[in-house]
Amino acid sequence: MSSLARRIVFVGAILLALAPLTAQSASDTTKAVEEFHHICLAEGPSFMRMSQDAYDRDWELLAEVAFDELAPITNPDTVRVWLTTEADGGLPAGTIIGYTTAKLSGKPVQTCTLALPEVDPEEFQKASFTRTDAEKISEERSPAQIKRLYILFVSGRQQFVRLVLPSSTSPGKPLVASSIMATEAER
Repeated sequence: MSSLARRIVFVGAILLALAPLTAQSASDTTKAVEEFHHICLAEGPSFMRMSQDAYDRDWELLAEVAFDELAPITNPDTVRVWLTTEADGGLPAGTIIGYTTAKLSGKPVQTCTLALPEVDPEEFQKASFTRTDAEKISEERSPAQIKRLYILFVSGRQQFVRLVLPSSTSPGKPLVASSIMATEAER
């Protein structure tokens, strides 16, 4: 695919993800949390499992550039990105799903990210805390967004969860939820 074609696909994916959709109800938000838990937390980030999910669930493969601003760790080594063009289980249409490998403080990590359009950030956080034992360890605020980092244990593994919450002055921006964990042998 040419560079121009990749950019066109990228712009189309971002426009689809940011298109105004009907806001999700609290039960839909709970389903989005369950999807995040299933895809990114329960078994940890896994390229093989996520690729199989993408195939089984008919997610559209996107160019890596579609994930540049959503990746939880800058300069990832490996990137794979998919898009839900229609609502899929608890994922709203326009959800961007990303997998990366990277280095954090010199150690290899894997990440899994869901950029969820039209999901209420406050409801997502409440449902997340009901579902997990996450403990906030840092927070950064800017006029456009709030970035929060949590630590939790899922299935006996330590993981970090990074939430990027759009501010009320940034309508149309998706909630971005990422898990980050030390690299283990692929399952």
